[in-house]
Amino acid sequence: MKTNFDYELIVIGGGSGGHAAAHKAVSLGLKTALIENAEELGGLCILKGCMPTKALIETANRMRIIRDAARFGIKAAPPELNLEVFRKRIHDLLEDFKNARVSEMENGDYRLVRAKACFISDHELELTDQSGAVSHLTAETFIIATGSTVDIPDIPGLKGTPYWTSDDLRGFPFLPKRIAIMGAGAIALESAHLFEGLGSEVVIIARGEQMLSGHDADLSAGMEAETKERGIRFFNNSTVENVGYDAGEFFLTFGKRNEKLHVDALLIAIGRTPRTKGLGLESIGVAKEDGRILTDERSATSRSHIFAAGDCSSSHAVVHMAVLQGEVAAKNAHRFLYEDHSTTAAEWNRDSIMNAWFTEPQAVMIGLSEKEALEKGIPIQIGKADYQDHGKGMIAGSRHGFLKIIASATDGRLLGAVGLGPEVAETGHLLQHAIEQGLTVAEYLTLPHYHPTFAEAWSRAVEDIYEAQRFK
Repeated sequence: MKTNFDYELIVIGGGSGGHAAAHKAVSLGLKTALIENAEELGGLCILKGCMPTKALIETANRMRIIRDAARFGIKAAPPELNLEVFRKRIHDLLEDFKNARVSEMENGDYRLVRAKACFISDHELELTDQSGAVSHLTAETFIIATGSTVDIPDIPGLKGTPYWTSDDLRGFPFLPKRIAIMGAGAIALESAHLFEGLGSEVVIIARGEQMLSGHDADLSAGMEAETKERGIRFFNNSTVENVGYDAGEFFLTFGKRNEKLHVDALLIAIGRTPRTKGLGLESIGVAKEDGRILTDERSATSRSHIFAAGDCSSSHAVVHMAVLQGEVAAKNAHRFLYEDHSTTAAEWNRDSIMNAWFTEPQAVMIGLSEKEALEKGIPIQIGKADYQDHGKGMIAGSRHGFLKIIASATDGRLLGAVGLGPEVAETGHLLQHAIEQGLTVAEYLTLPHYHPTFAEAWSRAVEDIYEAQRFK
């Protein structure tokens, strides 16, 4: 170590991004500590996010398949959910995931410190453990990976009611006959499809015009069509002005709608806020915007010795990006410490970022969107393929599924992709890799795709551009 600090690197936050950063740092030989304040180790993804929700959705999908069996010539009785078995399965899965992560953290080569951290100077943290005891640690470099918290709207009557957030779904309190979901983003839509699959009557309440606001217009339209066809009601341009609760029932009053909604459960899923309050970042000059730490592709902040990763800094709050950003931050912290400018700084690639929604059907967006390309003045060509006109999609009974490819009209380089259909969150990695590697339309079409598969439809969408433009 060049100076007299306790550690070469301290990572603040023990979720997926922080754990990945600390793990990478010790593999590079850095003396590292990881600070985590949560009562339960494991991080959002394992404890309350990705893993529990996808486990819940798996059961919902199977119930939906059984209800839809008649369309495939199968006579089946309406499925019934055994809540006890359902909850036990989720609990056992999460315990396995959590125990594996806890073991990695408690037995890793970095020091795990259970405390709340706050910067009191450029290189010193004040730590407060759960008993209230205060201590201090210093480091040459830092990585902030403190994640995010659930947004709760300030609606008269809401406070004090037993509303749910995504954090509550892990325990699955009960299966409501009727549920209202506030929000129309990823968490809201996955939750809507979860409860619809389990048999609930679902209403989605959105302030905006469309589902997945800000994303591809074709994706939003297809999602709305698929959702409404399965009986999910969508209240767009709607603002809840008051919430009442009595005898196990919520009463929602709207501004423009002349009706009062009665439901058994209310799920708040309007978004998440970066967890950056109380870290003392303002006092040491770490730049933020709307609470989010500003970083570049090197995971670097406005202070050269401080890096950030995951939801606290990224506009793409997905786990694989948090892990990638954490690893990039660790590599660049090592580079900073040892002034190793003989190597290029590590970076994560904005151009191939992938977002996926585990709805039914699944949805995915990768890389540059059509709107972003137009705003940047990039000349593009669009290629499309519809699953209802594609062999495997027709076999699977796809109704509104489609794939869209965005390519440069100048040289045919693949720039982005959008998908709504069966297993697109799985098969979309084909396009993510192609965009990451800078492949052109013609180069992608040299890749073999097994027939008949869902993945094959991506080549049809790319081929649509090739046949129109003859990129060679």
